[in-house]
Amino acid sequence: MSMNALEIRKKLPHRYPMLLLDELAETTETTALGYKNVSMNEPFFRGHFPNAPVMPGVLVMEALCQLTWLWSGHDGQIRMTGIKKLRFRRPTMPGDRLKLEIEQLERDQNSLTVKALASVEGEPAVVGQLSFALE
Repeated sequence: MSMNALEIRKKLPHRYPMLLLDELAETTETTALGYKNVSMNEPFFRGHFPNAPVMPGVLVMEALCQLTWLWSGHDGQIRMTGIKKLRFRRPTMPGDRLKLEIEQLERDQNSLTVKALASVEGEPAVVGQLSFALE
């Protein structure tokens, strides 16, 4: 399954400036691949930081969470409940194409844990595990 930004917008409740997923490129039963195109016009670059713009790490994590929600197919809300082994490896800057990948580690009726990776041109930006409650 793949989706463009307009199709993603129909599935997720997020709207600008918090819709951070531009493309769902590929999914399997246990994995998903998506992209965030990072533009200089992103509103957070005005203050983070004006002379050295860097995408806030929490927003990279949010993009990974949105990918997880979309991939999960869960109709209700999903709420992040845990973060493990999270590492920020490189800054994400204007012009980067952020590759977002998740892999299911555990899943039951009420919870989900994924291995998450955000990278730019093969270089890891954020790596870790994210846990969610399915509500």
